[in-house]
Amino acid sequence: MSDNFNPFEFKQQYQQQKASVSLPKGAKNLLITTGIIVGLLIVLIIVLSTFTFMVGEREQVVVTEFDKIVRIIVDDANSPTMLALKENPKYAGIRIQTGKGLFFKTPFIQSAQHYTNMLLTYDTAIEEVFTKDKKKILLDNNAQWRIENPALFLSSIGTQSAAHQRIDEYIYSRMREEIGKIEAKQLVADKVYVNKMLFSVRDYINSQMNPYGISVVDIRIKRTEYPEETKPSIYEQMRSERQAVATQYRADGQKQARTILAEANKNATIIEAQAYQTAEKTKGEGDGEALRIYAEAYNTDTEFYAFWRTLQAYSKIIDKDTTIFISPDSELAKYLFNPKLAN
Repeated sequence: MSDNFNPFEFKQQYQQQKASVSLPKGAKNLLITTGIIVGLLIVLIIVLSTFTFMVGEREQVVVTEFDKIVRIIVDDANSPTMLALKENPKYAGIRIQTGKGLFFKTPFIQSAQHYTNMLLTYDTAIEEVFTKDKKKILLDNNAQWRIENPALFLSSIGTQSAAHQRIDEYIYSRMREEIGKIEAKQLVADKVYVNKMLFSVRDYINSQMNPYGISVVDIRIKRTEYPEETKPSIYEQMRSERQAVATQYRADGQKQARTILAEANKNATIIEAQAYQTAEKTKGEGDGEALRIYAEAYNTDTEFYAFWRTLQAYSKIIDKDTTIFISPDSELAKYLFNPKLAN
C-alpha cells in the first residue's frame, strides 16, 4: 500500500461517485412499479396455468385427477373408438369433449396430458428373417400409425417409445411367420404377394394394438437385402431360374412357329390346289370354246379354214434362218407351189 493513501479522502471520492450515478427519485419509482407489474404478471400466468390449458389443432388431451382419467378432448366424440370407450365399464365416468383452444381444469388437482393426433412414422430396426428355402434376409420396415384413443393409450402404454417397442414386436413376430411360408425369390420379386402379406400383417397388428388405443395405418418393407455371404449363391440360383424360364419361352416360341408354319403350308397347298383346279377348268372351257369356234369356221368355209391352218403352220416352222425342203405334192406346200389355191 502506498504511504500517501488517505482513508478519509478515499471515502469522500466513493460517496461523490455514488451520488453522480444515482437515479432521480421519479425514475426509481418507475423501475419499482415496472418490477412489481412484471412480477404480478408472472404470478398471474403461473396461477392461470394451474386451472387452464390450451388444446392445439394437432393435439388431443387427457385430463387426469390424481392419476385417474376424468376427461378427454378429441377431434370426434362419435368415432368408433370413442363409442367403444363409452361402452367400456372401466371408463364409464370419463367425460368426452371436442374442440380446440382454451379449457379449464381444477387447479393443483387436475393435470393435462397432450398427445398428437397426427400420423406418426416408426422406422423399425433391421432384423434377420428366414424364408421357406432357408435363406437369410435382412429386413427393414416402417409403420405409419396414430393414437386413436388417448385414454387407452395413456392407461396402457403412455409414451411413443413404448408404443414403438410394441409395434416392433408384433411386426417382426408376424413377419417371420409369413416370410417363413414363401421362398426368397418370391419375397424379392413378387410385389403383389408381398403387398397382400403386408395388409395381413397390418390387420393382425391392429387386432393386437386396438386395446392400447393405437391404429396402424400402413406397413411397408423399406429394404430387403441378402447377407454378403449368401449373395453369390442367391444370384446364381436366380440366374439359373431365369435361364430356365428363357429356355422354356424359346421352346414355346419354336413350337408356335412350327405350328404356324405347318398351318401356312397347309393353307398354301389348299390355295394352290384350288387355283390349279380353277385354271384347269378355265383352260378346258377355253379349249372347248376354241374347238367350237374352229368347228364353226370349218363348217362355214372348209377351204379357208384349211388355208388359215396352213398359214399358222408356216409361221411356226419358217423364219429367216430356217431352210426347209418340201415335196411339191405335200399338203404343206400346196399353197406355196399353187398360188391359185390361195386366191
